[in-house]
Amino acid sequence: MPTTVEKNPLISLYRSLDSSDGRRLGKWHDSPAHNQREDVRRLHAYLLGGKDRLYKTSALTKTRIWQHLFPDEPFDDARLRQTFHWALRSTEAFVAYLHWAGDEFDQQLALATALRHRNVPTAAGRSLKRAGQLHERTRVRNEAYYRRQYELEIERDEYRTAYRPLDAPHFQAISDTLDLTYYIEKLKASWNMLYHQRIYKTNFELRFLDEVVQQVRTLDLSQHPVLAIHYYGYLGLVDDDASGRTVSRLRNAVRDNGHLLSPSDLRYVILMAINLCINNVNQGREPFVREAFEWYRLAVAEDVLAADGILTRATYLNVVTNAIKLGEFDWVVGFVNDFSPRLEEEIRANTERFARARIAYEQGDYATSMPLLVQVDFKHPVYNLMAKTLQLKIYYELEEFDALDSQLGSMTTYLRRKQMSDLYRENFGNLVRFVRQLSRLPPGDATKREDLRRRVTDATPLSEKKWLLERFSA
Repeated sequence: MPTTVEKNPLISLYRSLDSSDGRRLGKWHDSPAHNQREDVRRLHAYLLGGKDRLYKTSALTKTRIWQHLFPDEPFDDARLRQTFHWALRSTEAFVAYLHWAGDEFDQQLALATALRHRNVPTAAGRSLKRAGQLHERTRVRNEAYYRRQYELEIERDEYRTAYRPLDAPHFQAISDTLDLTYYIEKLKASWNMLYHQRIYKTNFELRFLDEVVQQVRTLDLSQHPVLAIHYYGYLGLVDDDASGRTVSRLRNAVRDNGHLLSPSDLRYVILMAINLCINNVNQGREPFVREAFEWYRLAVAEDVLAADGILTRATYLNVVTNAIKLGEFDWVVGFVNDFSPRLEEEIRANTERFARARIAYEQGDYATSMPLLVQVDFKHPVYNLMAKTLQLKIYYELEEFDALDSQLGSMTTYLRRKQMSDLYRENFGNLVRFVRQLSRLPPGDATKREDLRRRVTDATPLSEKKWLLERFSA
């Protein structure tokens, strides 16, 4: 039997409250309409009554809590569990109320329905009108918006039936909003399923998807911008479009109407589109290099790259790599300046140095790049090898062959000692082997030079193949 309540769901719920919520919850527990138990009020006072009490094991032992709640009574575990049970019931009702009370539309629509059921038509009509006004002011026009419009049209028709039966029915509006809600939700869910299916090699039954797509194609999508976004996203997954036109249409739709999406949906669509672009880039489709950059630029403008304010190193370096490929140096320097502070602190300095070193290298500024690389010391072996690779390239291009030999030896030892996937080990091993052979080619031996060039061309995996092949024509 556990001696603490740390894992009790009530504790998790209390930890989710901010100070304002805690004060309001205290008033909630004090109201006999919501709670009539003194032990629940005492428990609330105890849990929020001391600094960090919710996070201290010693403060959350059952015996200590019991002593506060029932100081003159012998410990009774069953009774304490009952106190926690009723406290959880009351607190969950409070959290549900907070969520409901935060949306005035839901309140007004619920009030209109309740007043109609009580046969108070004038007041019900006012609430129904107010709900309609609030609905029209909604900025986000996603599937939740149309689902609410459907509920609003249902209540309007219920009101008409009860009090104004001679008015025109709302059947068409009910049907149209129900269809639109379903189309958006179906495409959105299918997009998720298709992507998951592709990445994780699973299978889902996508019932009625073809029928929905056929119906969507009959609509004027300029009148339904959120539907258009999800439709183009779906097409981006299912169409084998090497030109990138479909993903470009999606980007135009997001650029023009992304404000109609919720923040979470906007982030999801942009990140999904970036993944689509990366998949196509990996297939050698050049148009998607520029397309990926435009999506990254949109992601930066909308500030959706960082999750909870933290940007992953992989995403950060993917953005830098993509911009460098296109020669977007001014933009990428601005990105590094603005987004380096969003990296986790323990990796921030090394990652930023590496990014700035790469930018300087690509601009031919080896004097800036090399000192930065010398300071880079990634704990992650793959990123460390990426930094070492950049140093290796600089040594080769400056014809500092003694330093190059030392670097090749260092990388060989590193590859032998560090744990990493076979793919990465083979990739960097191929690079070291070919650079060593290239640097030792006898001058003027065209046969050996051509043989090595052919072997580099055929080698896989080899992420620096383009750079190596350029050395043959240098």
